[in-house]
Amino acid sequence: MTPNTSRTRRKSTAPLVSPTVQAWELGLRLRERREEVGMTAVAAGRASGITQAYISGVEAGRVKLPGERLAQLVAAYEIDPADAAELEGLRVAAMQRAWWHQYSQLFPADFLRFLGYEAGAEHVRSYHNELLHGLLQTEEYARAVIRGGNTYVRLTEMDRRVAVRMARQRRLDGDHPLRLTSVIAEGALRQQVGGREVMRAQLDHLDRLLTERPEQFEIRVMPFTAGAHPALGGPFQILSFPSPRLADLVWQEVLTSSDIIDQSSRVADYVVTFAEARERALSSAESLVLIRRIAKEMT
Repeated sequence: MTPNTSRTRRKSTAPLVSPTVQAWELGLRLRERREEVGMTAVAAGRASGITQAYISGVEAGRVKLPGERLAQLVAAYEIDPADAAELEGLRVAAMQRAWWHQYSQLFPADFLRFLGYEAGAEHVRSYHNELLHGLLQTEEYARAVIRGGNTYVRLTEMDRRVAVRMARQRRLDGDHPLRLTSVIAEGALRQQVGGREVMRAQLDHLDRLLTERPEQFEIRVMPFTAGAHPALGGPFQILSFPSPRLADLVWQEVLTSSDIIDQSSRVADYVVTFAEARERALSSAESLVLIRRIAKEMT
């Protein structure tokens, strides 16, 4: 696999589709319609001949919905033909097998679900205090992180884990590229992951992204001189989606655990925290100057 640093932008005419996000929107729309007609999940189960547990799983986006069962719900909820056709389109897309499913034995279910959300997002806002965002990493940097940062990773898994990280970066290209706004602590730029040569190439890669694609990438550095700030303490990501029906989600991953946060009040706290951290960080132009200065120090 060629390093991300030498990768050229690929064009794709395919629409932005993630089975995980399509299943989420399908379930959300079905739940909204059920509530509109005044049905509980139990009543909907009786009316449609589907168990309440199954309906709840579909509404949560975690259970696949065959065509005949969607037809039962359409009849029970008295959904008009135009809306039913849209729901069928979501159902078909949700049934597709995504690229990350081939790695289901390698990663926990929550991380695979996160990959699905990331694949269907249109904007990611992130704060990282020790490592760079996976979407910004070169292949050599990613390999050094995976090799050195996870004592439980077998050497035989290394190449597959690196391949997943590189595959995620396909969302940065094509006709519907993912936008990324990242606040990065200065320490993450100075930590010599993989050694000085690897780190210099990584910083040069950030330089190219900011210089060549400023409409897509915003990177702001939180300098040591900023002192205490709202995001101090741990990394997190906020994912936003193209459909206005879908609310923001937060992904938080630490050494021994990870979590997808969807409670609106908690997500709102992260959104405010990120906005305040972004304001306290260096501007994009100042950040680029600092990235270049640190890169020179790595020579």
